Amino acid sequence: MGFSSQAGQVILRTQPTPGTLAPDLATAGVGMKLKSGSLAANRDLLIPDPEIGGGRDVVDAYMGAVSFSGDYEFYPRLESLATILRAALGTATSNTVTGVTTHTISPSDAAQLPVLSIEEEIGNGLEVFNYTDAVVNTFHLEAEANGYLSGTAGLIAKRQVAGATVTADPDWDNSPLIVGTNITIKYNGVTIPAKSFSFDVNNNFEDDDFRLGSFFLGDLTPKRREVTAQVAIRHDGAALWRQATYGQAAATTPGGLVTKQPLVLSMKTYEIIDGSTPPTVSSLDVTIGKAVLKPFAFSPSGDDVLENDIDIQGIRPDPGVPILSAVLVSGREDIA
Repeated sequence: MGFSSQAGQVILRTQPTPGTLAPDLATAGVGMKLKSGSLAANRDLLIPDPEIGGGRDVVDAYMGAVSFSGDYEFYPRLESLATILRAALGTATSNTVTGVTTHTISPSDAAQLPVLSIEEEIGNGLEVFNYTDAVVNTFHLEAEANGYLSGTAGLIAKRQVAGATVTADPDWDNSPLIVGTNITIKYNGVTIPAKSFSFDVNNNFEDDDFRLGSFFLGDLTPKRREVTAQVAIRHDGAALWRQATYGQAAATTPGGLVTKQPLVLSMKTYEIIDGSTPPTVSSLDVTIGKAVLKPFAFSPSGDDVLENDIDIQGIRPDPGVPILSAVLVSGREDIA
Protein backbone atom coordinates (compact mmCIF):
# COMPACT_ATOMS: atom_id res chain seq x y z
CA MET A 1 0.00 0.00 0.00
CA GLY A 2 2.65 2.55 1.04
CA PHE A 3 2.28 5.93 2.74
CA SER A 4 2.51 9.23 0.89
CA SER A 5 4.69 11.88 2.53
CA GLN A 6 2.64 14.67 0.99
CA ALA A 7 -0.48 13.57 2.85
CA GLY A 8 1.08 14.36 6.26
CA GLN A 9 0.61 17.58 8.19
CA VAL A 10 2.28 19.80 10.79
CA ILE A 11 0.41 22.09 13.20
CA LEU A 12 2.20 24.65 15.40
CA ARG A 13 0.97 26.40 18.51
CA THR A 14 2.85 28.62 20.97
CA GLN A 15 2.74 26.76 24.27
CA PRO A 16 1.44 28.83 27.22
CA THR A 17 2.75 26.53 29.96
CA PRO A 18 6.17 24.83 29.75
CA GLY A 19 5.87 21.07 30.18
CA THR A 20 2.21 20.95 29.15
CA LEU A 21 0.95 20.40 25.61
CA ALA A 22 -1.06 23.42 24.43
CA PRO A 23 -4.69 22.39 25.08
CA ASP A 24 -5.94 24.29 22.02
CA LEU A 25 -3.30 22.95 19.62
CA ALA A 26 -5.93 21.45 17.30
CA THR A 27 -8.25 24.49 17.31
CA ALA A 28 -5.93 27.51 17.63
CA GLY A 29 -2.75 26.16 16.01
CA VAL A 30 -1.72 26.96 12.46
CA GLY A 31 -1.16 24.33 9.78
CA MET A 32 2.23 24.90 8.18
CA LYS A 33 2.90 23.53 4.71
CA LEU A 34 6.34 21.94 4.32
CA LYS A 35 8.58 20.92 1.47
CA SER A 36 10.19 18.27 3.65
CA GLY A 37 11.32 17.39 7.15
CA SER A 38 10.17 16.08 10.50
CA LEU A 39 11.43 15.73 14.04
CA ALA A 40 13.16 12.47 14.88
CA ALA A 41 14.12 10.61 18.05
CA ASN A 42 17.85 10.77 18.75
CA ARG A 43 18.59 7.72 20.85
CA ASP A 44 21.33 5.12 21.30
CA LEU A 45 21.13 1.46 22.12
CA LEU A 46 23.38 1.11 25.18
CA ILE A 47 25.69 -1.89 24.79
CA PRO A 48 28.15 -2.79 27.59
CA ASP A 49 31.88 -3.07 26.97
CA PRO A 50 33.48 -6.53 26.85
CA GLU A 51 34.14 -8.01 30.28
CA ILE A 52 36.95 -10.25 31.42
CA GLY A 53 35.33 -13.57 32.17
CA GLY A 54 32.54 -12.94 29.72
CA GLY A 55 31.96 -14.41 26.28
CA ARG A 56 32.75 -12.93 22.83
CA ASP A 57 29.15 -11.90 22.18
CA VAL A 58 27.11 -8.94 23.38
CA VAL A 59 25.32 -10.10 26.51
CA ASP A 60 22.67 -7.37 26.96
CA ALA A 61 21.41 -3.96 25.83
CA TYR A 62 19.23 -1.16 27.17
CA MET A 63 17.64 1.95 25.69
CA GLY A 64 19.35 5.28 26.44
CA ALA A 65 18.05 8.79 26.95
CA VAL A 66 16.32 10.55 24.05
CA SER A 67 15.92 13.97 22.46
CA PHE A 68 13.86 14.97 19.43
CA SER A 69 15.11 17.24 16.67
CA GLY A 70 14.92 17.91 12.96
CA ASP A 71 14.61 20.50 10.21
CA TYR A 72 11.46 21.80 8.57
CA GLU A 73 12.02 23.06 5.02
CA PHE A 74 9.31 25.30 3.60
CA TYR A 75 8.24 28.15 1.38
CA PRO A 76 7.60 30.94 3.91
CA ARG A 77 3.94 31.88 4.13
CA LEU A 78 3.85 34.84 6.46
CA GLU A 79 0.89 33.89 8.66
CA SER A 80 2.59 30.70 9.90
CA LEU A 81 6.09 32.15 9.63
CA ALA A 82 5.20 34.57 12.42
CA THR A 83 4.92 31.63 14.84
CA ILE A 84 8.32 30.25 13.86
CA LEU A 85 9.98 33.67 13.86
CA ARG A 86 8.66 34.64 17.30
CA ALA A 87 9.86 31.31 18.70
CA ALA A 88 13.28 31.90 17.13
CA LEU A 89 13.61 35.47 18.47
CA GLY A 90 11.44 35.76 21.56
CA THR A 91 8.96 38.65 21.71
CA ALA A 92 6.24 40.18 19.55
CA THR A 93 3.86 43.11 19.63
CA SER A 94 0.91 43.36 17.24
CA ASN A 95 -1.20 46.21 15.91
CA THR A 96 -4.26 45.80 13.63
CA VAL A 97 -5.68 48.56 11.42
CA THR A 98 -8.44 47.93 8.83
CA GLY A 99 -7.68 44.32 8.04
CA VAL A 100 -3.89 44.64 8.26
CA THR A 101 -1.88 43.42 11.26
CA THR A 102 1.72 44.50 11.85
CA HIS A 103 3.73 42.13 14.06
CA THR A 104 6.99 43.56 15.36
CA ILE A 105 9.16 40.63 16.42
CA SER A 106 12.32 41.24 18.44
CA PRO A 107 15.09 39.15 20.01
CA SER A 108 14.72 38.40 23.71
CA ASP A 109 17.48 38.38 26.32
CA ALA A 110 15.42 36.13 28.59
CA ALA A 111 16.86 32.81 29.74
CA GLN A 112 14.01 31.00 27.97
CA LEU A 113 12.61 31.58 24.49
CA PRO A 114 8.98 30.70 23.63
CA VAL A 115 8.28 26.99 23.32
CA LEU A 116 5.95 25.32 20.83
CA SER A 117 3.52 22.43 20.89
CA ILE A 118 3.50 20.52 17.60
CA GLU A 119 1.24 17.95 16.00
CA GLU A 120 3.03 16.02 13.28
CA GLU A 121 1.34 13.43 11.09
CA ILE A 122 3.82 11.30 9.17
CA GLY A 123 2.41 10.18 5.82
CA ASN A 124 -1.27 9.52 5.41
CA GLY A 125 -1.80 7.85 8.77
CA LEU A 126 1.53 6.09 9.28
CA GLU A 127 2.02 7.76 12.69
CA VAL A 128 0.87 10.87 14.54
CA PHE A 129 3.12 12.56 17.10
CA ASN A 130 2.57 15.31 19.64
CA TYR A 131 5.67 17.27 20.68
CA THR A 132 5.94 19.36 23.83
CA ASP A 133 8.47 22.07 24.71
CA ALA A 134 9.87 22.49 21.20
CA VAL A 135 12.29 25.36 20.57
CA VAL A 136 13.52 26.90 17.32
CA ASN A 137 17.27 26.42 17.42
CA THR A 138 18.10 27.68 13.92
CA PHE A 139 16.19 29.86 11.45
CA HIS A 140 17.23 30.33 7.82
CA LEU A 141 15.83 32.25 4.83
CA GLU A 142 17.25 32.30 1.31
CA ALA A 143 16.29 33.26 -2.22
CA GLU A 144 17.75 33.68 -5.68
CA ALA A 145 16.73 36.43 -8.07
CA ASN A 146 14.77 34.03 -10.26
CA GLY A 147 13.30 31.77 -7.58
CA TYR A 148 11.10 31.46 -4.51
CA LEU A 149 11.91 32.59 -0.99
CA SER A 150 12.52 29.42 1.02
CA GLY A 151 13.22 28.71 4.64
CA THR A 152 14.48 26.13 7.09
CA ALA A 153 13.76 25.91 10.82
CA GLY A 154 15.80 23.58 13.01
CA LEU A 155 13.79 22.50 16.06
CA ILE A 156 14.55 20.60 19.26
CA ALA A 157 11.77 19.19 21.48
CA LYS A 158 11.87 17.68 24.96
CA ARG A 159 8.97 15.25 24.69
CA GLN A 160 7.27 13.14 22.02
CA VAL A 161 4.09 11.10 22.29
CA ALA A 162 3.14 8.67 19.52
CA GLY A 163 -0.36 7.58 18.59
CA ALA A 164 -1.88 11.04 19.01
CA THR A 165 -5.26 11.90 17.52
CA VAL A 166 -4.84 13.67 14.21
CA THR A 167 -6.61 16.99 13.64
CA ALA A 168 -9.09 16.36 10.84
CA ASP A 169 -9.37 19.91 9.49
CA PRO A 170 -6.34 22.08 10.37
CA ASP A 171 -6.33 25.84 9.98
CA TRP A 172 -3.94 25.78 7.01
CA ASP A 173 -1.86 28.83 6.18
CA ASN A 174 -2.75 29.36 2.52
CA SER A 175 -1.32 32.87 2.30
CA PRO A 176 0.77 33.83 -0.78
CA LEU A 177 4.39 32.95 -1.48
CA ILE A 178 7.26 35.38 -2.11
CA VAL A 179 9.63 35.37 -5.09
CA GLY A 180 13.03 36.94 -5.70
CA THR A 181 11.65 39.69 -7.92
CA ASN A 182 9.92 41.10 -4.81
CA ILE A 183 12.97 41.02 -2.52
CA THR A 184 15.41 43.89 -2.00
CA ILE A 185 18.58 44.20 0.09
CA LYS A 186 19.84 47.56 1.37
CA TYR A 187 23.17 48.16 3.10
CA ASN A 188 23.63 51.60 4.66
CA GLY A 189 20.52 52.72 2.81
CA VAL A 190 21.86 51.75 -0.62
CA THR A 191 20.25 48.91 -2.59
CA ILE A 192 22.70 46.08 -3.24
CA PRO A 193 22.29 44.45 -6.68
CA ALA A 194 22.32 41.01 -5.10
CA LYS A 195 21.92 37.87 -7.19
CA SER A 196 20.90 35.91 -4.07
CA PHE A 197 20.79 36.26 -0.31
CA SER A 198 20.52 34.24 2.89
CA PHE A 199 19.75 35.16 6.49
CA ASP A 200 20.41 33.06 9.59
CA VAL A 201 19.69 33.10 13.31
CA ASN A 202 21.33 30.43 15.48
CA ASN A 203 20.29 30.18 19.14
CA ASN A 204 22.85 27.45 19.90
CA PHE A 205 20.67 25.29 22.13
CA GLU A 206 22.31 22.16 23.53
CA ASP A 207 20.44 18.88 22.96
CA ASP A 208 22.35 16.64 25.40
CA ASP A 209 21.43 17.93 28.87
CA PHE A 210 20.30 14.57 30.24
CA ARG A 211 19.77 13.93 33.96
CA LEU A 212 19.98 10.81 36.06
CA GLY A 213 16.62 9.12 36.53
CA SER A 214 15.04 10.48 33.35
CA PHE A 215 14.92 9.61 29.65
CA PHE A 216 14.36 13.22 28.59
CA LEU A 217 16.23 16.51 28.28
CA GLY A 218 16.37 18.41 31.54
CA ASP A 219 16.86 21.85 30.06
CA LEU A 220 16.85 23.79 26.80
CA THR A 221 18.62 27.11 27.37
CA PRO A 222 19.72 29.32 24.48
CA LYS A 223 23.41 30.22 24.46
CA ARG A 224 25.14 32.88 22.36
CA ARG A 225 22.88 34.11 19.56
CA GLU A 226 24.45 34.37 16.10
CA VAL A 227 22.89 36.61 13.45
CA THR A 228 24.46 36.42 9.99
CA ALA A 229 23.59 37.05 6.35
CA GLN A 230 25.14 36.49 2.94
CA VAL A 231 24.70 38.21 -0.41
CA ALA A 232 26.03 37.20 -3.82
CA ILE A 233 27.03 40.18 -5.93
CA ARG A 234 28.62 40.98 -9.28
CA HIS A 235 31.17 43.72 -8.58
CA ASP A 236 30.69 47.23 -9.93
CA GLY A 237 33.61 48.65 -7.92
CA ALA A 238 36.10 47.81 -5.17
CA ALA A 239 34.48 49.76 -2.30
CA LEU A 240 32.82 46.72 -0.69
CA TRP A 241 36.06 44.73 -0.88
CA ARG A 242 38.02 47.57 0.74
CA GLN A 243 35.44 47.97 3.47
CA ALA A 244 35.33 44.22 4.16
CA THR A 245 39.08 43.62 4.00
CA TYR A 246 40.65 46.94 5.03
CA GLY A 247 37.84 48.08 7.34
CA GLN A 248 36.86 51.27 5.48
CA ALA A 249 35.54 51.79 1.95
CA ALA A 250 38.05 54.60 1.25
CA ALA A 251 41.07 52.87 2.85
CA THR A 252 44.12 51.94 0.77
CA THR A 253 45.88 49.91 3.48
CA PRO A 254 44.55 47.52 6.15
CA GLY A 255 43.25 49.07 9.37
CA GLY A 256 42.00 47.67 12.66
CA LEU A 257 38.54 49.21 12.87
CA VAL A 258 35.45 47.92 11.06
CA THR A 259 32.55 49.79 9.48
CA LYS A 260 29.16 49.05 11.11
CA GLN A 261 26.16 49.85 8.93
CA PRO A 262 22.48 48.80 8.87
CA LEU A 263 21.37 45.90 6.66
CA VAL A 264 17.70 45.76 5.64
CA LEU A 265 16.14 42.68 4.01
CA SER A 266 12.73 43.46 2.49
CA MET A 267 10.38 40.74 1.21
CA LYS A 268 6.80 41.16 0.05
CA THR A 269 4.05 39.34 -1.80
CA TYR A 270 2.40 40.49 -5.01
CA GLU A 271 -1.09 39.75 -3.65
CA ILE A 272 -3.13 42.28 -1.69
CA ILE A 273 -4.40 41.33 1.79
CA ASP A 274 -8.15 40.67 1.56
CA GLY A 275 -10.14 43.51 3.09
CA SER A 276 -7.15 45.80 3.60
CA THR A 277 -7.74 49.54 3.35
CA PRO A 278 -5.76 51.03 1.73
CA PRO A 279 -4.78 47.95 -0.32
CA THR A 280 -1.71 46.43 1.36
CA VAL A 281 0.52 43.48 0.52
CA SER A 282 1.93 41.04 3.06
CA SER A 283 5.58 41.70 3.83
CA LEU A 284 8.56 40.93 6.04
CA ASP A 285 11.31 43.47 6.73
CA VAL A 286 14.34 42.36 8.74
CA THR A 287 16.70 45.11 9.92
CA ILE A 288 20.11 44.34 11.42
CA GLY A 289 21.08 47.67 12.98
CA LYS A 290 24.85 47.16 12.86
CA ALA A 291 26.23 44.76 10.27
CA VAL A 292 29.87 44.17 9.35
CA LEU A 293 31.18 42.76 6.07
CA LYS A 294 33.57 39.85 6.53
CA PRO A 295 36.87 39.91 4.59
CA PHE A 296 36.82 38.14 1.23
CA ALA A 297 39.10 37.71 -1.76
CA PHE A 298 38.62 38.35 -5.45
CA SER A 299 38.81 35.13 -7.46
CA PRO A 300 39.59 35.96 -11.11
CA SER A 301 39.42 33.00 -13.49
CA GLY A 302 39.65 33.03 -17.29
CA ASP A 303 36.97 35.22 -18.80
CA ASP A 304 34.56 34.88 -15.83
CA VAL A 305 32.81 38.02 -14.63
CA LEU A 306 33.97 38.73 -11.08
CA GLU A 307 31.41 37.81 -8.43
CA ASN A 308 31.57 37.03 -4.70
CA ASP A 309 29.46 35.65 -1.88
CA ILE A 310 29.87 38.25 0.87
CA ASP A 311 29.31 37.09 4.45
CA ILE A 312 27.82 39.65 6.84
CA GLN A 313 28.03 39.55 10.65
CA GLY A 314 25.38 41.15 12.83
CA ILE A 315 26.76 42.73 16.02
CA ARG A 316 25.25 44.37 19.08
CA PRO A 317 27.62 46.81 20.78
CA ASP A 318 24.84 48.42 22.85
CA PRO A 319 23.01 45.96 25.18
CA GLY A 320 20.02 48.32 25.23
CA VAL A 321 19.42 48.05 21.48
CA PRO A 322 18.24 44.72 19.96
CA ILE A 323 20.56 43.21 17.36
CA LEU A 324 17.69 43.08 14.86
CA SER A 325 14.04 43.84 14.32
CA ALA A 326 11.59 41.90 12.15
CA VAL A 327 8.37 43.61 11.02
CA LEU A 328 5.85 41.17 9.55
CA VAL A 329 2.63 42.40 7.94
CA SER A 330 -0.20 39.96 7.19
CA GLY A 331 -3.96 39.51 7.30
CA ARG A 332 -3.87 37.34 10.44
CA GLU A 333 -4.36 39.25 13.70
CA ASP A 334 -2.85 36.70 16.08
CA ILE A 335 0.34 34.68 16.18
CA ALA A 336 -0.57 31.03 16.74
